Amino acid sequence: MLEPGTTLEGGVYLLINPQAGTKGNGDPYLRCMLRDATGEVAGRRWTFDPGTLSTLERASVVEVNGEVVRFQGKNQINIHDLTPLDATPALLSSLMPVSSRDIEEMFGEVVAVLRTIGDASLRGLAEAVLDDEPLVNAFKSAPAAMSMHHAFIGGLLEHTNQMLRIADATVGLYAHAGIALDRDLVLLGVLFHDLAKTTELQWTDRFGYTVRGNLIGHIVDGAAMVEAKAAEAELNGAPSVPEHTLTALQNIVLSHHGSAEHGAARPAMTPEAVLVARIDALEAHTRMAVDACDGREAGMTDIIRGLGHRLYVRPRDEA
Repeated sequence: MLEPGTTLEGGVYLLINPQAGTKGNGDPYLRCMLRDATGEVAGRRWTFDPGTLSTLERASVVEVNGEVVRFQGKNQINIHDLTPLDATPALLSSLMPVSSRDIEEMFGEVVAVLRTIGDASLRGLAEAVLDDEPLVNAFKSAPAAMSMHHAFIGGLLEHTNQMLRIADATVGLYAHAGIALDRDLVLLGVLFHDLAKTTELQWTDRFGYTVRGNLIGHIVDGAAMVEAKAAEAELNGAPSVPEHTLTALQNIVLSHHGSAEHGAARPAMTPEAVLVARIDALEAHTRMAVDACDGREAGMTDIIRGLGHRLYVRPRDEA
């Protein structure tokens, strides 16, 4: 939303990950990200006292005076003054980036797909999630990540919804080719794969990890959530999920990051687990690429974290 050459006076932003860097001549500078409801932009303060870093690390919201410049194809704010502000709940809420899609519409789409699950025990497991109001509220509002992809309020819901649609279509295409995959297991695997990000992440004043997220993480916590929700569903009168199905569902959650290098606790050990892991990567990586190219000048981007390489932005067609 910022044009190069714009002078900022009293701009209010969430302060993300302030760090002290070192210039080529050895002098310190401040690097950070500044975020509001429209997105985020890199910030740099070239004259900086590292002794003030601890104060900035405790700050959630700052007032910025500076100038917008273009650097390596992206906007950047050269900061002249940076003042921490009182982070009231109303102010924080107004600065959080939010999904461009309607939250209730997306949730309705998720519910509609889940209620087509044919197996009564797995449909009961899905209903145990949908009946948990605190969990549903967190699922609707949580980001899918802190910065890599879908890093906005409603991001987890948007990511899961898109994966469900891709998964449903893909299973149907395989069925048309005579290849049978367990559609119900795939859909439940998609629902649960990131569901424990509702406890791994916090998004009240900034995006970050909770203590539980740091100590356990959404992959292991998600596998435990599968078992807990299966027990709840049975208490609510749903048929018991067979043990072999429950463990296969847990393997989807434990393996959806694809490899131990990327955080998977176990390898994908069923065709359905392989499919969910690939769809997760497909949806996340495509979104990273789209976001990295959106609004950029034609040419090469810098290296995209999460993809590990640069992208090419094609010139826009002339009208």
